[in-house]
Amino acid sequence: MGNFKKGLLVGGAVGAFLTWLNFTPKGKEVRSQIMSHLEPLFNELKSSIKQLEGPTEEMYDALVERAVEEYGDKWKLAVEVKNSLIHQLKKRWKELEKDLKK
Repeated sequence: MGNFKKGLLVGGAVGAFLTWLNFTPKGKEVRSQIMSHLEPLFNELKSSIKQLEGPTEEMYDALVERAVEEYGDKWKLAVEVKNSLIHQLKKRWKELEKDLKK
């Protein structure tokens, strides 16, 4: 399968998931669950990354994946919730990077 077809398939799956999150009662419940876990987890990551010398985006991404896996196991989160948390937290690197430069 070519890259274009893979992109279409992944894009369609992501689009379907986002539609499900926004328009179904169960999806809204999952989205709410994701958001309730996002801030506490981000604050933990922020304090952890500040302890590292010269943190990079790659270091942050690895920390995010490990932290979400541990956090998800502790709170028994569904795989789609963990994946969404990882995605949302990785998007916040720029915000964290600005905070680290202060």
